[in-house]
Amino acid sequence: MGKVRGLRARVHQAAVRPAGQAASGPAPPTREAAPTPAAARGVGAKEWAFMNTDVFAGTKIDPSALVQKLDPDTRSVASVRRGAEARAVLPKKEKLKLRRERWLQKIETIKLAEQKRKAEQRRRATVVVGDLQPLRDALPELLELEAGGRQPRARGEEERARFRELLASPAYRASPLLAIGQQLAQQMQLDGGSQL
Repeated sequence: MGKVRGLRARVHQAAVRPAGQAASGPAPPTREAAPTPAAARGVGAKEWAFMNTDVFAGTKIDPSALVQKLDPDTRSVASVRRGAEARAVLPKKEKLKLRRERWLQKIETIKLAEQKRKAEQRRRATVVVGDLQPLRDALPELLELEAGGRQPRARGEEERARFRELLASPAYRASPLLAIGQQLAQQMQLDGGSQL
């Protein structure tokens, strides 16, 4: 069985030539000579022409959008180094030496990072010893902390006692809102006087 030839000529359009020139070689078969797949399926010529149009024909791209400039800060060191000077051709031995130096630097940085990590772990594990007096001076006294903790409880007890007195008073039974308002006004005056 032989090869099928001329498939491209049937599917693709012929090259566009100026009006006065004739084809230099054998003329490719025209579109009318070969039946199009659309015609075979019964689709109209207009629809087939629409399907063959260039997808990007109506696309307009501004040339200024295609130009990109990178800031020198955003470019990597390697790209800056590469573009700065013409690269000298190095012998193989020099290249191997440079490669070995880069490899040793990489190993050294890994070792330093590991040493830093271990030192930090050691510092976290060791108990603080030595002169603790500056630390004691910086921290508040234990008695002050305990007194601060008791103060809200004592204040709460005072508030509860005042509330019980208010509930037991005959003025509250006669007019509760007026009695509560007077009690709050007295408390505000006491708190305002103690803060000054």
